Amino acid sequence: MQLPRIVITATPTTPVRTEVFRAVIGDRALVQEVGLPFSTCERELEPYWRQMESAHALFVRTGYIPAQLLERCHQLRGIVVHGAGVDQVEVSAAEELGIKVINLPGVNANAVAELTVGLMLASLRQIPLADRLLRTSGWENSRRLGFELRGKTVGLIGFGQIGRRVGALLQPFHVRLLVTSRSVPQGVDYDFELVGLEKLLSESDIVSIHVPLTPYTRHLLNEQRLTMLKPGAIIINTARGALIETAALRKALQSGRVAAAALDVFDPEPLPATDPLLQMDNVIVTPHLGGSTEECLVALARQGAIAIAQLLAL
Repeated sequence: MQLPRIVITATPTTPVRTEVFRAVIGDRALVQEVGLPFSTCERELEPYWRQMESAHALFVRTGYIPAQLLERCHQLRGIVVHGAGVDQVEVSAAEELGIKVINLPGVNANAVAELTVGLMLASLRQIPLADRLLRTSGWENSRRLGFELRGKTVGLIGFGQIGRRVGALLQPFHVRLLVTSRSVPQGVDYDFELVGLEKLLSESDIVSIHVPLTPYTRHLLNEQRLTMLKPGAIIINTARGALIETAALRKALQSGRVAAAALDVFDPEPLPATDPLLQMDNVIVTPHLGGSTEECLVALARQGAIAIAQLLAL
């Protein structure tokens, strides 16, 4: 009997803990890693697509899975995405072909939440800028006056598992926590205020985004909504780059309407080397590191393998 074939998409710089995945799957399936890049050029992608078209299941960390590829995957039964979102997969096309698409919500929640809080502190205290100036301009020129997180008003756009974990990590700082959510949150054991987006933007010292990218949330923070922000506010984005209209954010940062931004995600990714954001002292940038911890990668590999085993009834 022929074993089912599972393809993992990963690259050396964006890895999957394949050894953990294989340990869970054992000898019940063949597991192959394919270095699918983040690209939309079909000519460039063709060698990778040829390796993927006979798969029975995909575990997707890198690259995009469009309808053109799905139509070639005649044996494909399911796709598991290495993380909380599904925007790397053309889900509607998969559904039409009877291919199930699953994500792994909550597995990366702590890793992303810890980075989020770290970026808040780094922005308030201008840590990266002070580090850079101390190395290049000397002691006196690098001394920066910052702000404390304690007592600030923090607005969380989205209150799923990552947003709730951010809220929990903020409790020792005694912040006022404002939250927007599509549903009334249940089972949260700390205080927060459920408010509309306009109130959140106008009253928050720090705005942090924690919603998935969908057609309805694309450019959620557009030029109009950025003008609603409390003057001097800080924006944190560890969700998806396209949730913010990048050109409008640049303009708001340059004018000082937005005091600072800390961005782990971009539109497009990777961030072009010529992007003006890279030259701004009031911007912190990290290369989509939210889930990139040893602990998180091990947990995602394990849970991804379990999900695929269930999909394939292994």
